[in-house]
Parts: sequence; C-alpha cells; structure tokens
Amino acid sequence: MTRPEVFLVRQPMASPFIHGAHRRQTSDSVLLRWARGPYTGIGECAPRRYVTGETCESVLGELRSIDFDTLARALASEDPIDRGRTLYEQGLSSLPEGGVGNNTRCLVEMAALDSLARQAQLPLSAYLQGVIGPDAPAHRALPAAVNITQVLDLSQPVQAFLEQRKPRHSLKLKLASDPHANRQRLEAIRTLEPTLALYVDPNMSWSPEQLHSSAAQFRELDVALFEEPLPQGSLEEYRRARLTHNVAIMLDESVTSPSTLERAWQCEALDAVNLRIAKCGGLLATAKMIEQCFRWGLPVYLGVQVAEVGPLIAAHRALLSVYDGFLGVEAGQHDRFFDVTMMEPMPVIDRQQNAIHLPVPTQLGLGCALTPHVLPFHCATDDASPLNNPLHMERAR
Repeated sequence: MTRPEVFLVRQPMASPFIHGAHRRQTSDSVLLRWARGPYTGIGECAPRRYVTGETCESVLGELRSIDFDTLARALASEDPIDRGRTLYEQGLSSLPEGGVGNNTRCLVEMAALDSLARQAQLPLSAYLQGVIGPDAPAHRALPAAVNITQVLDLSQPVQAFLEQRKPRHSLKLKLASDPHANRQRLEAIRTLEPTLALYVDPNMSWSPEQLHSSAAQFRELDVALFEEPLPQGSLEEYRRARLTHNVAIMLDESVTSPSTLERAWQCEALDAVNLRIAKCGGLLATAKMIEQCFRWGLPVYLGVQVAEVGPLIAAHRALLSVYDGFLGVEAGQHDRFFDVTMMEPMPVIDRQQNAIHLPVPTQLGLGCALTPHVLPFHCATDDASPLNNPLHMERAR
C-alpha cells in the first residue's frame, strides 16, 4: 500500500455563488487518491463550517490520525462485496477512538468504495446494489435521464437567469433577509414562469416570525417548500410552523446523519429532506437515509455542495443509477464555474434539456481518475507541521 495522496483544492470560480449566509468565490474541497496494491480509489469531501462545523483544515488534521495501513489490511481481509456490506453495517474501522467528522468519513469511505468496486470488477452503482443487499432497488427500471432542479442564487437577476437557463419543472430560489426584495424576486418568477414548482431557501437566515409572515405573504405565489429557513436544529419551531401555520418544510443542515433524520421525523419537523453526500458522512450513510425516507414515504431532494470539483460529482451519479423517485435533483455547476477539471472523464450535464443522462455504467468504480491539474494542490499530511492558513473563500454576508 502507498501512502494516500491528499489535495486541498481551492480553485477560483468563474462567477460567485451567493446565498443568505455566505458568498463563495472558490471551491473548497479535499481530494484523496489511495492505492491499495493494484486498486486505486479516489474521494472528495466539501466541508462547510456552517453545515457540520468542519473545514478543510479540520479534515486534513483528522486524516493524520487515521491508520491507513490497518484500514488497508481490513479492506483486503474479505471478498470485496462482503467487505462493502461490513462497511454498510458497521462503518469504517481503524478510525481514531474519538471518531472523525462527516466529511473526513465521506472522503476516506469514497476512496475505499471506489477501490473495492474496482477489485470486484464492477461499476460503483452495481457494487452499491450488491452491498446494500435485498433492499437495493435493482429490480426497478431507472429512467434514462433525470430532470434537474436549477438553483437561482442572489448574484443573478431573475429575468436574465430564466432567459438563459430555462429551468423546467422546478426551481430553487435563494432568499435573503429583506422581505420586500424576496417578494419582488418571487413575483418576477411567477410572472415569467407561472407553473414552476418553487422551493425557497433562506439558508438559516430567518427568525420564526419572519418565516410565519413570509409564508403567509408567499401563499398566493404557490411556494411549495421552505428549505431550512431557521437556525440549524430548530426542530420545535419547524414543528410549530408545520402544524400551526401550515408551512411545508424541507430540512437540510439540521439532518446530517441517520440519527438526526430519525429525530427530525419523530419531532414532526419536516415534509421533505435535502440529502447531500458529504454532509451526511458518505455514500453509505446517504443510502441508508434514502432507504429510511422511502420506507416512511418522506420525499427526498438529492442536493449537491456548491463547487464540488470531481469525485463527489461521480458519486452523486452513482446514487442516481441506484435510486429514483426524488423530489428534485441538483446537478451542480462545475461546467460553469471551472475552466480546468480535476477529474476525467467529468460527468456531463445536458444544459439544453436541463437533464442528467444515465447511460448504463461500464467503467469500474467511480469510472474516473484525477488529472494532473490536482498536483499544485498537493498537501503533506504525514507530519505535524502547521497547515497553511486557510484562504477565507467562504465569507459571512
């Protein structure tokens, strides 16, 4: 086994992405390339302090504490499908006693699953179906393409966005704290696109009073869901908004694990949930949460982290090749944000049809490899030297 290679990728974006809590101008991802003998796996995480309390620097610090030699021996100790089932049921072994954050777990697990799928001579989607077992929806005929839900952030005017992007079926609109500006944007959308399903996302920037008043004002504008408008963890307030004020709530930042999903469900705090691979702790935890939601009949919105640069995009496609029936699916904007790619081949987005095509996977594992463009972002994590000071690319508004 070779030591894992780690890359801290902070790549400037062609245009900023702005929402009610933050302004993003670069990617902020950690990539991992890990060779176990002839099988090389890659992974990515995109930590956000305001979501899970993690940063790229905290992930790099936790990577130093992982015994990759012991983990490699554990992964080699069973048939790759059986080992994947053990990971699904028990999680990663050889982690520090105090555990690691969701993004670190996502990063290491993704590289492990990629290498195990290659060892099993399977595309990752087929490997996941074998790992999940009898509950895997392999018998379902999945669609050849999935419509995507586009996201209109605060950096773009409504009319120009609708003319250029031509969203179909649904649209997520980022909102800020100004009620008048919010209503103007919604009215402009409804004038130009009266039939779009509208989801609004204030990114935890509202108070309960603003949620109740905005919900009343927006009712005539037919807003389908309010995504995580209140500070993270406001489950009782969400329950009150749903049951007393008839506000439909989609949770995001408050749900980062199967246990927090269960807690929100028991509290009657949500009508739908936005699941993203990195914040949920990886592919396997996300799959467990999708399975649980489907059993409950709870709609799932499959989101992405802004400015993902590679393996997370491919992992997202693998989930779309295993599950269908999502309330909405985001595709990200890597094709618009970045001039050079950190991974090849990069999954394609059909911008003419606003869709992700899902051809039958033929390449093993994630089906991708990191490109030489990652090399300038290489990080040494095998010593205790101080990490570089973070570049503060995620600024509080």
